Amino acid sequence: MKNSERVSRSRIFYFSVFFFFLLLFGYLFFVLQDLVLPVLMGMFVAYISHPGINYLRRKGIPKGIAILILLGAVSFLIFFLGQRVVSAIPSEKEALELRIQLQYKMNKNFLTFLGKDDFSSEGNIIDDVVGDELIQMFETWNSFLAFDENDVKEFQSYIDSSLVSKRVLHFYTDNLKYEILPTPEVEVGKLSDSLFPLVEKVKPSSRISVFLNAISTWIILPFVFIFLLIDEGEIKNYFLSIVPNRYFEMTFATFANVDEAIGNYLRGTLLQSSLVGMTIFIGLVLIGFQIQAAILIGIVAGVSNAIPFLGPVIGLITGILYAIIVEGIDPILPFIPDNPVVGVLVVVLIAQFLDNTVFQPLVLGKAVNLHPLVVVIGVTGGSIVGGFWGMLLAIPTIVVFKVVISTLYNQAKEYYIIY
Repeated sequence: MKNSERVSRSRIFYFSVFFFFLLLFGYLFFVLQDLVLPVLMGMFVAYISHPGINYLRRKGIPKGIAILILLGAVSFLIFFLGQRVVSAIPSEKEALELRIQLQYKMNKNFLTFLGKDDFSSEGNIIDDVVGDELIQMFETWNSFLAFDENDVKEFQSYIDSSLVSKRVLHFYTDNLKYEILPTPEVEVGKLSDSLFPLVEKVKPSSRISVFLNAISTWIILPFVFIFLLIDEGEIKNYFLSIVPNRYFEMTFATFANVDEAIGNYLRGTLLQSSLVGMTIFIGLVLIGFQIQAAILIGIVAGVSNAIPFLGPVIGLITGILYAIIVEGIDPILPFIPDNPVVGVLVVVLIAQFLDNTVFQPLVLGKAVNLHPLVVVIGVTGGSIVGGFWGMLLAIPTIVVFKVVISTLYNQAKEYYIIY
């Protein structure tokens, strides 16, 4: 009787402790959500760096020096890529001009596709069959590009300062001719206070303040990286020490299986995505894209490639959007088509062909053995919960849960905990 009471009290105690820490973790996750991504990135970089640490130690390099070498290499890579990405990001003025140019190009290409002079004129057979449906879809796209009142005031200030070229003004005024979601009109001459009164605008953060804010949050990443690599198993041993003896071997096997599964997935996915991004970067340079644009599109395509099914679409859309607004490309090879949209399609198709036939089988293998329906539901659910990062982390999270559940089930049956 006393033994059964002791067992009951133990279960209540462990459940209470588990529930308390679960609530505490949820509260901290909500309050410190800005630190979640830097901590996860630090853990990710440390995790994939373990083979490098082991390699350097086999070469006779002390562990401390090996960690510093890898930290320097990772810091240099992040700084190099970050510098390229920041230099490729348009300023506020350039972003407005890109929206104008993209809307202009999209309107022209769409009207040409339907064989129309404007949105009210008669078109070709495509317009007769599905023109109304396509125009409704096109209205949605234009709604993302159309200027609101604040954008108009900002753009008008650039006009008054003579910072806008005649070419961009031509694109803008041409966009106003179409009745489909027209952008509010600006005065090409002097600013009219009656139409566009000067209001106090909240100025965006400067580059220095943005940099300092990013440093204050992401400064934790190198500390997470260093301390996880310095760890000689103390963290794992601590968690194992609080596990009852009856469940020790089961928990140890679960740790080992999760470590192997997530390690294979993360390292394989990183290498696979890097190869896809590099392939798209080289292809875009060959078809005549500027190196900075090719780097940015290659990084976006490589990172998003870790998202099953949706990743290649993100890379393709990013490349096509740039191809629509770019002018005067000069392909390196003579047989490459001058049409940048066709070039992007060819590059992405080649990259996906290499990914499906070479990169995935050789690099990733069977690290992720999930049913396609589980992948689709996981990615969709991740996007609802955490947006882009939720989609990116959905599959490794599912892999961890799958390994944990299957290992616990098999171990519980092996040790006769369940029947």
